[in-house]
Amino acid sequence: MRPITSKLIATLIFSLLVAGIKAQVKVIAGRVLTKNGYGISGASIQANSSKKTAVADSLGNFTLSAEENDKTIFISSIGFIPERFPISEKTSTYVLEEDNKTLNEVVVTAYGIKKEIKRLGYAAQELKGSEITKSRDANPVNALVGKIAGLSVGASSEMLGRPEIVLRGSKDLLFVVDGVPINTDTWNISPDDIESFTVLKGTNASAIYGFRGVNGAIVITTKRGTKDKKGWTVEVNSSTFFEKGFLTVPNSQTEYGRGKAFAYDYGNRLYDNAQRLPEWGPRFEGQLVRQYDSPYDPVANIRTPTPWIARGKNNFNDFLQTGIINSNNVALSTATDRSDMRISISNMDQRGMAPNTKLNTYTLALNSGYNITDKFRVEASLNYNKQYSPNIPDVNYGPNSYIYMFKVYGSADYNVNDLKDIYKAPQGVQDLIPYAQEYGRENSAWFMAKKWLRSHDKSDINGYLRATYKINKDLNVSLRSQITTWNQIRTEQVPAGANLNTYTPWYYFGWYGDYREDRRNLFENNTDLIFNFDKKLRDFSIAAFAGGSERSFSYGSNWGTTKALATPNLYALSNSKGPELSYTWGSKMQVYSAFYSVDFTFRKLFTLSHTGRMDNLSTLPKGSNTFFYPSVSLSTVLSDYVKLPSIISFLKLRASYADVKGGLTQSTVASAFTQITGLSTNGGLLGYGSDLYTSYDGPSYANQNSYSIQSYYNGTPSVSYSSTLANPKLKPFNRTSYEAGVDMRFLRNRLGVEFTYFTSLNGPQIFALGVAPSTGYAAANVNGITSQKKGFEFTVNGSVLKSPHGINWDIAINYAAYKETLKDIYGDETFLNINGHNYKKGDRLDALYGTGFVRDGSNNIIYAAGLPLSAPSDINNRKFLGNLNPDFIFGVNNKISYRNFSLSFQFDGRIGGVIWDEIYKDGMNGGTAIESATGDFGAARLAEWQTTNGGTIAPTAQYIAKGVKIVSGIPIFSGGQITNLKDLQFAPNDVASTVQNFVSGGIGNVTEYWMVKRSFVKLREVSLSYMLPQALLSRSKFIKGATFSIVGRNLLYWAARKDIDLDQFPSGYNDSDRSLNNGGVLQSATARRFGFNINLTF
Repeated sequence: MRPITSKLIATLIFSLLVAGIKAQVKVIAGRVLTKNGYGISGASIQANSSKKTAVADSLGNFTLSAEENDKTIFISSIGFIPERFPISEKTSTYVLEEDNKTLNEVVVTAYGIKKEIKRLGYAAQELKGSEITKSRDANPVNALVGKIAGLSVGASSEMLGRPEIVLRGSKDLLFVVDGVPINTDTWNISPDDIESFTVLKGTNASAIYGFRGVNGAIVITTKRGTKDKKGWTVEVNSSTFFEKGFLTVPNSQTEYGRGKAFAYDYGNRLYDNAQRLPEWGPRFEGQLVRQYDSPYDPVANIRTPTPWIARGKNNFNDFLQTGIINSNNVALSTATDRSDMRISISNMDQRGMAPNTKLNTYTLALNSGYNITDKFRVEASLNYNKQYSPNIPDVNYGPNSYIYMFKVYGSADYNVNDLKDIYKAPQGVQDLIPYAQEYGRENSAWFMAKKWLRSHDKSDINGYLRATYKINKDLNVSLRSQITTWNQIRTEQVPAGANLNTYTPWYYFGWYGDYREDRRNLFENNTDLIFNFDKKLRDFSIAAFAGGSERSFSYGSNWGTTKALATPNLYALSNSKGPELSYTWGSKMQVYSAFYSVDFTFRKLFTLSHTGRMDNLSTLPKGSNTFFYPSVSLSTVLSDYVKLPSIISFLKLRASYADVKGGLTQSTVASAFTQITGLSTNGGLLGYGSDLYTSYDGPSYANQNSYSIQSYYNGTPSVSYSSTLANPKLKPFNRTSYEAGVDMRFLRNRLGVEFTYFTSLNGPQIFALGVAPSTGYAAANVNGITSQKKGFEFTVNGSVLKSPHGINWDIAINYAAYKETLKDIYGDETFLNINGHNYKKGDRLDALYGTGFVRDGSNNIIYAAGLPLSAPSDINNRKFLGNLNPDFIFGVNNKISYRNFSLSFQFDGRIGGVIWDEIYKDGMNGGTAIESATGDFGAARLAEWQTTNGGTIAPTAQYIAKGVKIVSGIPIFSGGQITNLKDLQFAPNDVASTVQNFVSGGIGNVTEYWMVKRSFVKLREVSLSYMLPQALLSRSKFIKGATFSIVGRNLLYWAARKDIDLDQFPSGYNDSDRSLNNGGVLQSATARRFGFNINLTF
């Protein structure tokens, strides 16, 4: 029995020891965060006594089995100041401060190469993808607005509208995904798939990409698989936003209805298609007027008058609905020691504010990599995006636009909801003629919504396959091939009975409608072979890469239209009553390149970087189509080797130079009709609608003697030759850029300041110089025109309040400004004739000239016959109206956090400059704008109405403009102003004009009157988030992270006028094509957005 007893005793003792050991073990769960509340992936956690360790996952979560005598844990991560924390009995969050003194943080640069920020000699700014998913926008690029110094993003209020992106005054930026340039409409990438944005500012940062990067680049790094001890990580992100209420919207008067000179009569007829009327009709006083819905006797052909009242005061709001944008993403990711994979599926469903408008997008993203051996790795990436809409609303000036209908010619004499029955009798004829409020100018809004459809269908693919072989520890080689391709078709179904009176040439009342198709497709392949070298030699370190690439590009398009349908409701080009019009256009381009980049670092003293690239470009003449362009930059971190005052944590100086060339490519492309004829579909054929421009980045064919077939004389085919003479010796354009900057951190990195000064010479450019008409041409291509741009950027980042367990308040401010002037012209030319003005050397190129008021010596406006006096219309008498570019742009971002709550809000704006207010001018001309019936105009308009005997006789003019008239002498003009004022005699203006005539025939012809200040400030976004504590989540076996957010976008707006969203016009002068963006277009009203976001990780 002794052996049994001994074994039993031994077993009991062993069990007690094990139990004692187990009793001493305690599990610590927590999350390691940045001060901004983002998880720190890969952070190392170590217990102080037992030395047991753990590594944080991709979200910063960790669990550590510590022992009883462990009292603290030590947490560290590259780029952060390590810190020791007491062990908490409850699950806690641990906040690490960024260590900008060591500044080991890296940023993704050209070709996807990661570099330490302290080694960069040029300006680049990064934005993490995690910072945009909570207050997300359906278009990921819109998330950049107000966050990057020098970058303006004009978010479009139109469905599927591409934002206008301007960096340092230049549009046409290059988009790069995972190191490879892509062709994008900015809608084909899901925000949930983006790991980070890096904005390479200008030529200096993106010179290695050649002519495609001449204006800078937006580099997108996508997410990859991350390692998790459970195998797969599942992340779900869902947001829903509601569009309700307007941030900007034109206000309309509802005191007067449609008509002219206070008179209106629908008439004793079924259709009033013989009259096209504005809203200068009778005042609403309940008088009897024959209207569209007045009782009508078809036998006697008599319409009985009914009371004239403002039944549609709220037509615009009553017609629109609450917009809804719902976005969802599910992502699965995993990684092992040899492989990684991430699969993401996103969808966005948008219901527009206009009835029967919607947009659906779907995105599938796949990233994977596998180490076949320790030296050989393969990677693959695929992004597939599908966009579909059965109906996208148009907004341009014309009878197919809701803004045109409600805010330009928006009479309140009808109730829009009366038109929901679109074929209501007696006017309505099923599927042939709609029931409408009138038939001379407008269409029924409900008829348009249900029948006038503009569809959009696009498939977009980009992806790459890369193989990398590690030759030795210092050298590797990679071969990568990437494709970008998309196919798009847009159609327009113009229904039978649609009103295009005076717009489309082949329109006639009672027609069967029209049909149009616009098909476009693009394919691009980029293949590159790159050697990468990275070696440290005692005091030196060298990081370099060199390689070659080949780019193949092809594009095809077809645009066609019927000339009235032969059979109603059969929408096909073959169903054309007249000969259908069809246009086909395509292009091809080949680019061969060799490039290199070398970073040479000596100790901690400096880093000298040099890049070079040589391109062979098929768009330029032989002999001038191979060119080299270099860049060089220098950076030094003084705080690494110079003892500075303790208040300074970090000090870096940097400078760079770049010289880039290129030529005869363009960033966007219009329809095949426009590419062939040089005319817009609006102004050159249809008379209405918005011209569609898609992303392109291909050849322009601007330097060839070409011809096209036209029909000038009674439909007889004719040949039209190019009016610009080609130049067989044309050279590439040139852009030289210089940049210098300083980066500083103070107070143990609690305050950071960055300043950049830049200047560039854009030229000689490729320019069509005007020539004598006797040559048979209007212009000839030359290498001429050089502009100079100077500007600066300033950013401040600070931690106002900082407490690991209390309130934290971080603020980021950015500010930027620039000016561009004419530096040189061509040969002995003394002026440059563009944009309606003769610019001279030294002139600002964003200066706008146009018709202005003529004034006397006391600045009084001079009138003639009651209307503004007009100066001669030649170019030398155009008046300076202001500069279009803003004086500066800014953004202020705030984040306040307390425990698991965080509040973020952003203000941004642009200050200075002027712009043409198109909706103001059009609404006044139409008699709809509120200003046409208020103030002095309103008083005179009422007085005039009272002289018409209820609209039965012509009005007596009552409006006398404040100013003077000439009573003696003949004026002599120069620069739009009178030069012989001393020879003239003036008296107060006492000549009356009707308000309608004064607006339409007087100030309607004076550009100056419609110019408004371009300055605005927006409360861009506000988000309140709550992250579930780990103590609660630790009870769940599945949920590892959960964040809930309430978000508002476009909340407040400060500007001189609220009828126009100035945010959508970030560009004044564009140095890529020397154009001016002076507004001049209608836009949909900008709506406020409110919604919520849910993010879950499993």
